Amino acid sequence: MASTSVAFFSGDQSALELANFIGRAKGEAEKGPLYESVKALLSQEKYAEVLTQFADESKTLLSTEEKDFEPVYNLLIALIKDAQPEIVPKLVKSIIEPIEQTAAEKSQLKLKVLSNLYNILESNSAVRYDVYAAIWNVAAKSGDIDILVPQLTSLDTWIAEWGVALNQRRAMYLLISQKLEETGEAKSEAYELLLKYLSTFDNADAKALGEAKEHATRAVKEAIKVPSVLNFEDLFRLQAVQALKPGKLFDLLKIFLEESLKQYEDFVKANPGFVEEQGLNHDDNITKMRILSMATLGGQNLQGEISYDTIAKCLNIPADEVEIWIIDVIRAGLMDGKMNQLKQTVSISRSVNRVFTEQQWGVLKQRLDEWKQNLKEVLRVVGNAKLLAGSQGVTVETTITA
Repeated sequence: MASTSVAFFSGDQSALELANFIGRAKGEAEKGPLYESVKALLSQEKYAEVLTQFADESKTLLSTEEKDFEPVYNLLIALIKDAQPEIVPKLVKSIIEPIEQTAAEKSQLKLKVLSNLYNILESNSAVRYDVYAAIWNVAAKSGDIDILVPQLTSLDTWIAEWGVALNQRRAMYLLISQKLEETGEAKSEAYELLLKYLSTFDNADAKALGEAKEHATRAVKEAIKVPSVLNFEDLFRLQAVQALKPGKLFDLLKIFLEESLKQYEDFVKANPGFVEEQGLNHDDNITKMRILSMATLGGQNLQGEISYDTIAKCLNIPADEVEIWIIDVIRAGLMDGKMNQLKQTVSISRSVNRVFTEQQWGVLKQRLDEWKQNLKEVLRVVGNAKLLAGSQGVTVETTITA
């Protein structure tokens, strides 16, 4: 029988102390049946059975007083650390399941225990996946998700380190996205994780795309709902979302992707009640479509001026509200411009393209050609200046890096 290198097996009595603690928590006498069982297994060097028994009985530790809760779990975790690799997944599962399934009491202590368990595992251990999922479940139940949100920037790196299968990666993205949505926290992060989940279905077969349909529908609705989501192109191009067509929700998404407020209003008139049936707010949609429509108008007049009257007509607003909407679009990062209250115009210096199509590539090529021509003119002027200076006995040194 293969042996295991575990500290307590050298005779430090940690295992027997834990057995006695668990036994008493179960209502047994000092050095009762569990203690004697563990002692017998240790004498026979059946270390895997000892660890399995501890993990199976770990649910008893949930009733431990708060002052002893983390220390006694840490003792258990220390014993698990050096277990045979093939039994670690089962041991960890037996420990985390009762913690996940119980009520929110002692939530901070539970999160500490799970964090300690996560940290004693190797960074590339696939078992970390299960522990991290448990951390999110406990945090969601107790309302402590906010402490986990900053970690999301590292999630993709961790998933890669764990080396988990595609279905597990999908499950993790979906779990965290749903927990964030349920608690109403970090809506942008919840949406981004939903996008990552759906992106794993690109090049998937029809059956898999069918499984993703519910979540693709949810993603479209969330994109429309979340105020900070103003770019719909990444969502629109996902195969799982493309699979929603033909359909009214897909048509609505296309309006938010590239069309105007008028097209949205026409859609609403043609489909009465549809927006509300999808759990969307018409007034909020109007606000977002005005911002997007203003961005489009800015892109059509880049380096030019737009009159307040033109903006008022495009956004279907009174003229005295135009400046407020211009400021909102600038704050959203979709446009830069300078307002002239005297002339009642705004000069557009930058505008974000809502979609980057062949037409936008053509515009970009034209601007690059113009820049190239301007640079040639600069070089010609500098060359003439050098010749003139040389004829007058003056040395001119010029370096231009293109």
